[in-house]
Amino acid sequence: MISYEEAGRLLALAAARDQRTVGDADVLAWHADFNAAGLSYADADAALTRFYAVEMASLKTEDRRRITTPDVISIARKIRSERLANFIYDPPPGDDDPNYLARLRGQIEATATGSRPALTELPALEGGPHPSVVKALAGIGQDVPGDDAADAEVDSVRRSGPLGTVCPKCSAAIGRPCRTPGGKERAPHPARKGEASDPEQERAEIERRRTASAATLRCIADEQGAAS
Repeated sequence: MISYEEAGRLLALAAARDQRTVGDADVLAWHADFNAAGLSYADADAALTRFYAVEMASLKTEDRRRITTPDVISIARKIRSERLANFIYDPPPGDDDPNYLARLRGQIEATATGSRPALTELPALEGGPHPSVVKALAGIGQDVPGDDAADAEVDSVRRSGPLGTVCPKCSAAIGRPCRTPGGKERAPHPARKGEASDPEQERAEIERRRTASAATLRCIADEQGAAS
């Protein structure tokens, strides 16, 4: 709590900086506002100094103004938050702390008011890595298995049937269907099924496709001629 005399002292400090005129009503108002906000004299004094030495000092002369109680309260709360930014609880010796809450609250309040030094940087982490990390790191630097081992592993997961191999005809990957030259899916090529291909049948298929393509081209040409 801030006493009436302390409120008057704070107003005098403000008047010394901005040449304001101070009366009894001003002291009463500052005393009431600061106590309603739960401010201590130290917090209010620190806020007053920051307002004039930092915030107003960075402004042009025509933009500067006199401090008000809301300014003091707002800046004081900001200062308290900054002091608590890196707060770390300091436990007593041993593992048992029956007065944990009281001790924690006391340390928080002492740090917020500035009576307990606040940390300027976060402490470094100590201890080794987690066991799971150690286990994962153990595999780094080990020899990579040779081709024989890799091939054996692939064979163990290879699918059965014609899709279990790469197609020598259209180069379809394992597990992927064969495709025509135009990119459409088709039944697996005979070579992929381990069957010998029939040259005569392949030639007949190629000829059939050529005939179909020629017929399609003729139809398109006829339609274009009729349109013109």
